[in-house]
Amino acid sequence: MPKYIKKYELTTQKMTLKKGLVLHRIKALRDFASVKKGDLGGWVQSEENLATDYNSAWISGNAMVYGEARVVDDGWVSGNARIYGNALISEQANVEGNAQIYGSATVSDCAVVGESAKVYGSANISGNARVLGNAQVFGEAKVSGRATICDKAQVCGNTKVYDNARLFGNAEACVEAVVRYRARIGGDVKIEATSDYVTISPIGIDENLLTLTRCGMAFGAYFEMTWDELLLECNKKDFPKLHRNQYRAAIRFAKAFFG
Repeated sequence: MPKYIKKYELTTQKMTLKKGLVLHRIKALRDFASVKKGDLGGWVQSEENLATDYNSAWISGNAMVYGEARVVDDGWVSGNARIYGNALISEQANVEGNAQIYGSATVSDCAVVGESAKVYGSANISGNARVLGNAQVFGEAKVSGRATICDKAQVCGNTKVYDNARLFGNAEACVEAVVRYRARIGGDVKIEATSDYVTISPIGIDENLLTLTRCGMAFGAYFEMTWDELLLECNKKDFPKLHRNQYRAAIRFAKAFFG
């Protein structure tokens, strides 16, 4: 049986946070993944913050993990990311940039949280989901599949976002909404229930998906506008008759659907 070699050690290089917590920079003691023996990593409060067993979990750059937070399995934390509270980064999840994960939030599978995004409360990010920009996911919210939350979008409450759904701009999904399939919701739209939007596919020149919201917004693969603006586009002479009829029918259906 091969001799066990500890993965990393705490160096004498220290950092004291405003709360009086002392963090230690870590140093690799053996090669694993893309890390080489002797490489300096990020910062931890103790060895409880980063798994020491045979896996590829690592903290690099100026990333910090402290409190009761843990990085295990093949989880990777880099850049200036901060993981604290009781947060858990597991499997092949990646937290990067200036992202913050805290509270009892979890990031797992192959999910990525980056840029200046925040995930907190009891939120869970899994699958191949992406949370980017200044987006926030909190409460009991769950984001999974290949869903993307970006820009300044927020997902909270008991909301679930999955499949290939995308929230962007200043969009908010809250309460107990379920956003799925390839729905695209942006602008200042607020979704509080699954009945606040409808998706129609295939439609249009590119036979893509159209998302229509209760507040009168329309989101296609390459556009976002009000229902009235979409109807005006359809009335242009060079707009194909078939697709004009499709969009008109879609809006008539949405008006009936939303009441």
